[in-house]
Amino acid sequence: MSRATRTDTQAPAQQVADSHDLIRVLGARENNLKDISVELPKRRLTVFTGVSGSGKSSLVFGTIAAESQRMINETYSAFVQGFMPTLPRPEVDVLKGLTTAIIVDQERMGSNPRSTVGTATDANAMLRILFSRLGNPHLGPPTAYSFNVPTRTASGSMRVDKGEGKRIVVRDVVYHGGMCPRCEGMGSVNDFDLTALYDDGKSLNDGALTIPGYSMDGWYGRIFSGTGYFDMDKPIAKFTKKELRDLLYREPTKIKVEGINLTYEGVIPKIQKSMLSKDVDALQPHVRAFVERAVTFTTCPDCDGTRLSKEARSSKINGKNIADVCAMQISDLADWVR
Repeated sequence: MSRATRTDTQAPAQQVADSHDLIRVLGARENNLKDISVELPKRRLTVFTGVSGSGKSSLVFGTIAAESQRMINETYSAFVQGFMPTLPRPEVDVLKGLTTAIIVDQERMGSNPRSTVGTATDANAMLRILFSRLGNPHLGPPTAYSFNVPTRTASGSMRVDKGEGKRIVVRDVVYHGGMCPRCEGMGSVNDFDLTALYDDGKSLNDGALTIPGYSMDGWYGRIFSGTGYFDMDKPIAKFTKKELRDLLYREPTKIKVEGINLTYEGVIPKIQKSMLSKDVDALQPHVRAFVERAVTFTTCPDCDGTRLSKEARSSKINGKNIADVCAMQISDLADWVR
C-alpha cells in the first residue's frame, strides 16, 4: 500500500526590484486621454496594448516621457537652455517617481538610402580604417573601402623649381574609392517601365507624361517646348528614335527659354536624381506609388548587392573582405575583431 507524500510549497522570494517605487500617473488628459490614472512598477517590462487611437502613445510618449525630458532640461544652466526647445508640461494632475526616460521610437533615421546602421554608428568608418591598415592587397586610404566614394582619375602638369633648373612634370593620379561603378553604391539597379511614364497615344501638350509633377501648364511645359528637340503636338508613338531618346535619356544640356538660361535633362535621369536618390519609403505617398509602379529594382549583378567595387572586395583580412565583415551579426563581428 502506497502512501502519498506531501510536498510543502513556499512562496517565491521577493525580488530586489519589488521594493522599488512606482511611477504614479494621476489625471492624465494629454490628447485623447480622459483623466487616466495608472501606477507603473519600475524595472519591470510593462506593455501597453489597445486599438489604434486608444491613447497608448499619448500616455507613454506624450505624458511620461515628455515630462521626464522636460525635467532633465530644467537641470541645465540658463545658457544651455537658451539653445534647447521649450517643452510644455503635459496635461496631467500628478506625476511621481519619474526617472530618466530613453525613447526608442519607430521613426526613420533619414531619407538617404545610402545610410546604414554601420554608417550611422561609425562602425563602418572604423572597419574602413582597419582594412586600410591591414587589408591585403593594400588599396590605399579608408575611402578606398567606402561605397559612397567613387574612384576618380586626374591628370595634369606642374612646374618643379629645383635649383636653377625648371621643368614641367606631367602626372596621372588615381584616387581610389570603393563605390561600385554600376549601381553607384546603392546595391541595386533599376529598370523603367516606359508605359508607366507616358501615354504614347497622346502628345506632350495633351498630357502624355504621367509622372507626378510633370504638368505642361508650368515650367516643365515651357522647358520642353523651348528645347526644339521634339514636336509638342505630335503623339509620342510617332516620335523618331532621336526624339524619343532626347525626351527620355538626353544628358544635361544648356538651353535658353524665354531669355532665361536653363538646363534640360531627359526624363529618366531626372527621375533618378529627384526620386530614386531618396529612400522610397520616405517619398510622398503619390510619388512612392508612381515609383513602385514604374520602376523595378534588382540586386546589382556586379557587386551582388554589397555596393562595393571589385577592388574593394579583393582586399581581405584573414580571408574576409569588408563586405563579408559588414554582413556579420554584431556579436560575430566583435569576436572577429578581437
